[in-house]
Amino acid sequence: MKKLIVLDKWDRKEHFLFFSKFEEPFFGLTVKVDCTTAYQKAKEKGVSFFLYYLYRALKAANEVENFRYRIIENQPYDFATVNASPTINRPNGTFGFAYMDYFEDENSFMKKHCKKLKM
Repeated sequence: MKKLIVLDKWDRKEHFLFFSKFEEPFFGLTVKVDCTTAYQKAKEKGVSFFLYYLYRALKAANEVENFRYRIIENQPYDFATVNASPTINRPNGTFGFAYMDYFEDENSFMKKHCKKLKM
């Protein structure tokens, strides 16, 4: 479910109007993150590190309102839930894309996506 953000009542209106005129009104960044503890915890739990970190990334994205914003037909929306579309390695060295729903319950997320990825 999504909720239209009313521009005239939104404190980010000026930012939206400014950046929406850009050909590419978004940016990305790359940072180094020490995942040693997360990797160890995933192994202790006997779960995929990929799913372990993806669940936590989605959990954070869903808890931060600004991360749930999407632009559809030049209108900003706040989505109740955002999901993932990660890149997935294939056994033959190529890659594909998956769609993965977010579940608040970590065990539900792991169970659903372990089956999907045949892990």
